[in-house]
Amino acid sequence: MAVLLLGIFPVGVLRAAQSMVALQGHVPMQVRSATLLGRAQADELVQLSLAVRLDQNLLDQTLEGIYGRNAPAQKHYLSSSEFAQKFGLAEKRQALKDFAQANGLTVDPTEDNPESMIVKASGPAGSVEQAFQVQLNHYRGPDGKVFRAHDTEPIIPAALAPHLGAVLGLSNNTGVYHPHIQMKSAASAALQPSFTGATGPGGSLAPADVKTIYGLSGTTLTGAGQTVALLELDGYNPADITSYKTTFGLSNTPITFVGVDNTANLCGLAQNQPCNAATLASDSGMGEVALDIDMALALASGATQIMVYTNINSNLGVFDAYNMIATDNIAKVASTSWGKPELSSASQILVINGSPSSLSQLENQVFQRMATQGQTIYAASGDSGAYDDGTTVSVDDPASQPYMTGVGGTSLSGSVAAPAEKAWNTCGAVKCLQSSGGSTGGGVSSVWTIPGYQAGSSGLASQTMRNVPDVALNADPASGYAVYVGGGFWQFGGTSAAAPLWAAMTALMNQERLVAGTGYFGFANPTLYQLAKSTSSATLFNDIATGNNGFYNAGVGYDNTTGWGSFKGTNLISAASGVSSFAFSNSLSSVFAYPNPWDTRKYTQRQVTITNLPDGASVKIFTLSGFWVKSLPLALSGSTAWDLTNDSGERVASGLYYYLVNISGSNTRGVIAIIK
Repeated sequence: MAVLLLGIFPVGVLRAAQSMVALQGHVPMQVRSATLLGRAQADELVQLSLAVRLDQNLLDQTLEGIYGRNAPAQKHYLSSSEFAQKFGLAEKRQALKDFAQANGLTVDPTEDNPESMIVKASGPAGSVEQAFQVQLNHYRGPDGKVFRAHDTEPIIPAALAPHLGAVLGLSNNTGVYHPHIQMKSAASAALQPSFTGATGPGGSLAPADVKTIYGLSGTTLTGAGQTVALLELDGYNPADITSYKTTFGLSNTPITFVGVDNTANLCGLAQNQPCNAATLASDSGMGEVALDIDMALALASGATQIMVYTNINSNLGVFDAYNMIATDNIAKVASTSWGKPELSSASQILVINGSPSSLSQLENQVFQRMATQGQTIYAASGDSGAYDDGTTVSVDDPASQPYMTGVGGTSLSGSVAAPAEKAWNTCGAVKCLQSSGGSTGGGVSSVWTIPGYQAGSSGLASQTMRNVPDVALNADPASGYAVYVGGGFWQFGGTSAAAPLWAAMTALMNQERLVAGTGYFGFANPTLYQLAKSTSSATLFNDIATGNNGFYNAGVGYDNTTGWGSFKGTNLISAASGVSSFAFSNSLSSVFAYPNPWDTRKYTQRQVTITNLPDGASVKIFTLSGFWVKSLPLALSGSTAWDLTNDSGERVASGLYYYLVNISGSNTRGVIAIIK
């Protein structure tokens, strides 16, 4: 009601009479090291994306119904229109529009998609300052770049908080995300070959070589009928892509440029230059885009189309692009090779008082939306080993997001016919940053608690926080891939190559699954982890057991350098085409929890007992979306108990939770309802 009243009473009068709240996590950390130049002019045009906040409990329940233990093998994914209706996007979007217009902002009618999680609005800086109670300033960063930003959190009416998740565009700082690539000319790469048998220019890997190495040479799958989406923050030259196709005899798969927020297909650090050799000399982002497209074509040359969603390199630009991929819901598999350290001066503050901020949670919700719609998405885990921010042990966003499949890197040795793999680290057993040659990104998230699909797995560096990466593929430029860019062939490495190759393989998988009648693969991690922990794992994954990333060591099974390893193409496709998301052991089939539901109106003792357990069994409590809540004492005399608090001793909210039981590699789980 308060939001609707904004159109009737003056904003200042209304705000004096209503409760206000801060949207945490919006102040750019780079403001701390920048020089204040002065306040923005009141008439400076500010372009905003007002992002919808989704009902997290409803998201959890929806995901449980699709990917949970009791979910049907034939998943029912939501269409974009079903998602919009289920999550009340019409009401939420209207609330944001009413608020914007009541504060003198203009809502863009050309981008008013009822299924979008974003309302596009713009207006003079003075109106924006009044709307969100911030002061917009101009700063000069240590690199000399001038940008607009604010140094206090935006303030909004409490009645708007359930609808508004974040305000993007208050800061217009660019260059926030970085490509994870290593590139060298094909001629220089040929001087010191560390891997033999490759048939691409200068001894680089041609598409046929990649298929041979990773068990796809015998397949007839080409990705027919599938669309692959790539998120990009730079442009490409269509002539370069045509040359790649022609050189390797690939099908003329359409490459569809999607200019998000009316972004043009241009290159350069400011994305305003032609995409040619001169620009490439100072713009690694142009190489990134060509790499991603070429790698998608390498394995899925028969796809219906590859959609290149491109926007400016900013927080607003990236989220708008993710949102469009989800809203369009055309591509059922997507990849991004652009990232940033979870906690760095180039990013927003991702954690506030120990909990994910509104911006990082917003990103998580769009990935969760993709999961409900059956979209699979991969992200490069970074090329600076365990030191993603260059200094401290840290990981890369978005690969560390719980609803993202993070892809690490390996090094190939031997030959195409007889390859061997280890964790990629150009520098040996020491810290090796992207600028020094690179190594596979991996480690432990500082933001996200351990998701359910990882809980109980051996080899994890942490049993409480999200572990990265999930899987891997060759990323060493010494055994790198042929990429045509800037009018010639280059040899590329980096986890940026590994992510789109996993996406292309998933396009093949989706083609096979649709023939088998099992539908799209959807969110990959639950099934990948199930298969990796099965007795068939050795036939599905190349387990990388040697090497390191400067802090974490590779080992048998899961490790924080290469996850579960690289794929064995046709075997993994076949297995994943008929497997359900969870297949828990029946050896714990008699486990149950009581009282269930626990109802405050019926019980005074705050305790739920999980019983019929083997002594020594571990039990962990999670939210339905997979966020860790608490680890319980090991089972004794057949049971253990939960006091309905989280690991910090705080009482949990009403809702549905699940418990995960593990002993000797066998797992089961169940749901507990808490009613207050």
